[in-house]
Amino acid sequence: MSNVVQLQSFKSVATTGSVRSAALHLGLSPSAVSHHIKLLEQDTGLTLFQRQGRGLCLTDIGSAIMGEVDSMLESSSRLQQRITDLKDRRVNRLSISYFSSAGNRWMPELVLFLEHKHPHTGVQLSLAEGQWHESRSDIQIIITETKEPVLPPQVNSSFLLEDPYVVAVPETHELASRSEVTLAELDRLPWIDNEQGDGPCRTILFDACARAGIRVQFKHEAHTFVAALHMVSRGLGITLLPRLGIDQLPAGVVIVPLAAPEPIRYVHAISDPGHPQQDVIDDAISALHELASDDAVAR
Repeated sequence: MSNVVQLQSFKSVATTGSVRSAALHLGLSPSAVSHHIKLLEQDTGLTLFQRQGRGLCLTDIGSAIMGEVDSMLESSSRLQQRITDLKDRRVNRLSISYFSSAGNRWMPELVLFLEHKHPHTGVQLSLAEGQWHESRSDIQIIITETKEPVLPPQVNSSFLLEDPYVVAVPETHELASRSEVTLAELDRLPWIDNEQGDGPCRTILFDACARAGIRVQFKHEAHTFVAALHMVSRGLGITLLPRLGIDQLPAGVVIVPLAAPEPIRYVHAISDPGHPQQDVIDDAISALHELASDDAVAR
């Protein structure tokens, strides 16, 4: 059976669309990641990836096993975390799933806060695509299309942030000096993709474009906000992304707000009521509110 390292490489390549990006994420060499994928395909007798432009995408077979791979990696992560907790005499554990831009902005401060406030509770983090899933984590930081999403009655939902989309343009672009711009005005410009798959971020953007009467066509593909912003800095086109996704703006890039119909994503913290560590969950969500509030004020 395939080992955990091979499955980690499989998931990272599937997520980033690139062996090089996956290697950077995992702290491995590209050749090591390629070797893991090759061994995994040999062990299973399946073709898991195919070329797409300069990157890689999952085959139908690869997509079909992604759910089981996620489950195995989550189980392995929980086991390893539990072992670490016991070594550190941390008898309790709090699991938090988050999407990437929330992780970049909030997770370091949140973990630091919990380490000090609840030193005997281990914090386990996992990266997710931003949608709610039953029994995924004690706290799930998710993206929704509305401020008041319809969720099962057995969960608590705490609204954190309204996160509007903006357009990033080169500082020499004619739109760079504008106070706002409509989606219709961006119709014929070269767009840079910054998302992979059909997650909520892409759905929210595409729905807004449909309301504006424009058809999305990407000239270039980048699979992360960071990569897309750097492509903008090289003058390769424009990219649309949520404000929270801008961790550090590259030199030569200007952000312009979008006018109605403005794409907006909403960020919530989801938890189960009556949890054995409800006090830890309450403190964590309160800290998330403060972090989200600081981001909102900074805008």
